[in-house]
Amino acid sequence: MAWLFERTVELAAWTAMFVAWISAACMLYWAYLWVATLNSEPDHQLLVNVSQWAAAFVGFSVALGALACIDRFLFDADEK
Repeated sequence: MAWLFERTVELAAWTAMFVAWISAACMLYWAYLWVATLNSEPDHQLLVNVSQWAAAFVGFSVALGALACIDRFLFDADEK
């Protein structure tokens, strides 16, 4: 059962990393669109979208770090 739990934690970590990269890409895309509107009247809704994707990126990165700590200190502690 511990093996299954460890694989589940690793799958969750991989998923968090994948979603963090998608969030970073979306954040950069919306930031590019916002910068493109600076010559005319800036669209602040685009900046709101940038901040939402940035928050998602930070959240999934923190989740990835927490899952890595769980994997390291719970499952790999006895390998030293």
